[in-house]
Amino acid sequence: MDASKTLGAEKKRSTILKDIKPNDRIILFSTLDLDKQKNISFFAYTMVKETYKDGKSLYNHYESPKKLKLKGMKYFTDPVVAKNIANDLEFVADKNKSASYFKAEYREITEDDFKTILRKVSLTKEYPAYFENVSFTLEDFLLNSINGLYNVIRITEKQKNQFEIKLFIKLLKKLLNEYGISKTYEEIEEFYAKNVWKLGLKHKASRDPDKFVVLYSRLGKKRNFSYISLE
Repeated sequence: MDASKTLGAEKKRSTILKDIKPNDRIILFSTLDLDKQKNISFFAYTMVKETYKDGKSLYNHYESPKKLKLKGMKYFTDPVVAKNIANDLEFVADKNKSASYFKAEYREITEDDFKTILRKVSLTKEYPAYFENVSFTLEDFLLNSINGLYNVIRITEKQKNQFEIKLFIKLLKKLLNEYGISKTYEEIEEFYAKNVWKLGLKHKASRDPDKFVVLYSRLGKKRNFSYISLE
């Protein structure tokens, strides 16, 4: 999933993904590091707003066959460890090997299983604190947010070949607030400056010192830039 609340498929052929329709409900799961132990856990609930193809991949190696635009995200206040409720889930046929039923990116489940999982949780719109200590780290989330916002701007600002970095960071701050992540502009600028090289985005300089943002290279070298290239 990226920061624009879009889901795709990492595998080239996802048979379940192609059958998903608007208003279908989705429960998300991942391997989380809880109490210093990694467990497959359910962590959020969402609903599909629309499905589409736009020719742009959420991943680096190929075009996703279909994408899901989500209505929003309701996180579970506490994640639900899958093996702890395996006995109550119809789609887990072998209760002693529950992990094998979570190898697919998408799996269709019954209405009863859906309700069974939701009965175990309370919901929140806030970005849950436990994500800061899991394999899906806060750094990963922030980088995905930067990349997602960049892709949205590239699509919506087709007449432009560059976008001011400071304005981008302001939009990023607003986006993060929607996920319940409260960061100052200065904190976000510092993260962007030190980590954006990991995404391989290109930046451009200018002669206007009011637009300068100091960015770091992979080797820690600093240089003033003012714009993100949209080319």
